[in-house]
Amino acid sequence: MRPVLRLLGTRYGVALVLALLVLGIVGITRAVAGSYQATTFGPAVEPSFSSSIDPTAGDDSVLTPDSPAPPSTSPGAPEPAKVAIDFVQAWLNHTGVTAEQWRAGFAKYATSALRDKLKDTDPAGVPAQRVTGSVVLENRAAQFVEASLPLDSGTVHLRLLSTNGRWLVDGVDWERT
Repeated sequence: MRPVLRLLGTRYGVALVLALLVLGIVGITRAVAGSYQATTFGPAVEPSFSSSIDPTAGDDSVLTPDSPAPPSTSPGAPEPAKVAIDFVQAWLNHTGVTAEQWRAGFAKYATSALRDKLKDTDPAGVPAQRVTGSVVLENRAAQFVEASLPLDSGTVHLRLLSTNGRWLVDGVDWERT
């Protein structure tokens, strides 16, 4: 017993005790987490897909689909990529217009929540002038899509929601390059 206590009093003994303690905590955590079932709130996430659409091509065709397109919620409603492109083009139309004209330009592509968030925004603060690439979509859920579109001075990231049978932009984020 005495040699064991002497070993525990050294730095090697303390390191051994700490290592066993950490391994014990990790083991207990894994055992408990293995039987835990997470509760999800909101829509379940479906498998992601990515595709890109070139806004300069007249046909709005999908160039590189990785999986099927997200569901269209109502017949004849534009797909999320088309809504994203139209929104960004209206959002970029910020020179030579009043703030009201600028907001009216993208209003039909935006949710009321986004329109409220942008109601006091000065269009002169839009940090880009033109689209430089194609839109990339990531399907996050049946009614939630994220779109990224490269612009001349960065990338705009949009959150699109399926609202009342059609896709609308609900959030805008900017990433400067």
